[in-house]
Amino acid sequence: MRNLWRRYAWLRYGLCLWVVLGLLPVAATAHQPDEPKKAPAVEGEYDMEITVTGAGIFPVELKVMRDEQGKLTCESKDQIGVSITGITVDDDGQVTLTGNYQGMEFEFKGKLEGDTMKGEFDISGYAGTWVATRRKPSKE
Repeated sequence: MRNLWRRYAWLRYGLCLWVVLGLLPVAATAHQPDEPKKAPAVEGEYDMEITVTGAGIFPVELKVMRDEQGKLTCESKDQIGVSITGITVDDDGQVTLTGNYQGMEFEFKGKLEGDTMKGEFDISGYAGTWVATRRKPSKE
């Protein structure tokens, strides 16, 4: 029996080598780290509506862009004096718009979903919702 075992040693080694080489690709892909999330693109022009409970709906034109250093910035135009000047977006699409209204600083927190940003606010007794929808590029 011992001679028989030695005689087929090459077969045992070949079988082991075949199993190990067959499992290498599986092991290599199983431990690859996930690619880091990248913040969603938010640049563009938006039509925004701020709905203040008990006071009405106020339209705002919002433009989001990047400065020379790649930092997001905002410009806004409206009828009531709201100035939105800052924006941050995290990897999960959580949005924070910052600005002021008649000298009062505020933050609008919300979520970016596709071409829409929306959220709720409660600032010094003023509560409501906001929605900003990205304008489609004009076909000229």
